[in-house]
Amino acid sequence: MNQQSSRRKLIRLRELIITTTVGSLPKLAMGTAARRKFYPLILRHMGKKVFIQEGVEFLSAEKIELGDEVYLFGNVKLNAWNDNCQILLGDRVAIDRGADITCAGDNCTIEIGDGTFVGPYSCIAGPGNVRIGKDCMIAAHSGIVANNHIFADPLQRIRDQGVTKKGIEIGDDCWLGYGVKVLDGVTIGKGSVIGAGAVVTKDLPPYSVAVGVPAKAIANRLQVQEKVTHQHEYNPVAQGDRVSTNPSRDRAASKNELAHRPLENLLQATLECIRHILEVDTVAVLLQTENGEQLAVHATLGLEEEIETGVRIPVGQGFAGKIAAQPELTIVDDLSTIEVYSPVLRQKGLHSMLGVPLFASNRVVGVFHIGSLHPRHFTNKEAQTVRYVADRIGEAIEPVLRLWQMPDYVNG
Repeated sequence: MNQQSSRRKLIRLRELIITTTVGSLPKLAMGTAARRKFYPLILRHMGKKVFIQEGVEFLSAEKIELGDEVYLFGNVKLNAWNDNCQILLGDRVAIDRGADITCAGDNCTIEIGDGTFVGPYSCIAGPGNVRIGKDCMIAAHSGIVANNHIFADPLQRIRDQGVTKKGIEIGDDCWLGYGVKVLDGVTIGKGSVIGAGAVVTKDLPPYSVAVGVPAKAIANRLQVQEKVTHQHEYNPVAQGDRVSTNPSRDRAASKNELAHRPLENLLQATLECIRHILEVDTVAVLLQTENGEQLAVHATLGLEEEIETGVRIPVGQGFAGKIAAQPELTIVDDLSTIEVYSPVLRQKGLHSMLGVPLFASNRVVGVFHIGSLHPRHFTNKEAQTVRYVADRIGEAIEPVLRLWQMPDYVNG
């Protein structure tokens, strides 16, 4: 026992010397290079092209593994101090500033899969095991804590009754919104979307869209896809259309439909979630037309007339057009005080609106906005939520835009 204790002290001393020497160096080339050179001496494994910003803290670094291209931003804390613990970060994991990942008990493993992002000031903790899958997005101030205090005996102090440590598992490709809390013993199925502020107390099946406290599934992304696919089944005879004699046009239409279907499903689920969380009357995603000079509504709840009537909003005009042209977040408390281009906004009686530009490949591709029929001042927190959702929508749109840009090859 004494030998083990002495060994741990020596390891900790080496860890402190290295982290104190190079851990606080500025995030310029010298600081980044120094950490890449010396941190492999204390970490169990450190992959290629790892970026560690100043202020990152390691406890028991010899039990921590970092994959290739991992990003650890300022004041992140990784703590595997207890016995038989380990923290495993896959390739391309990004942990934003102030996040705390702590095993918090013996025999704990915290594993985060390839390509997952953990937002600022989030907390992931044991002592139960935590496994987060690949390509997940976890927004700021989220809490994933695999323990729960037992309080069954009111005659005994809660802190003396112990804790549960069943563990938490989050499947691949999940999105947890701002401030989501996940409690011990929960499994969240692959592809699920959890609305901001939700508290997940029970298992959720794959592809759930869940909101509320406690979180409840309000939709399933697979069922939405089946419904949309069924509605879009095309029978030229039943619909009285002529069979096309233009194969090139058909291939382009097929490619367009292939790109639209999964995107529409994702957008529909996202809009339903946002309308419920922020308690707004309208939500809309507008994308630029092919020439980049106009905006058209691509998905909406509450402004369906804009799709039905084919409204096109010139970039630079009206509420959405000016957001696309500037581009910056815009809040309007009273819509009657500004110029609007779409008559549908007036017909609906919208009073207050908040909008943000959509970016993909570092350029503006559209606008995301929400609206209220009653006087309302949108808060900074609500604005941050909308901006975060817009960023995720932009990420979803980017591969679709690449597909649209692919040439249509015609067999000779």
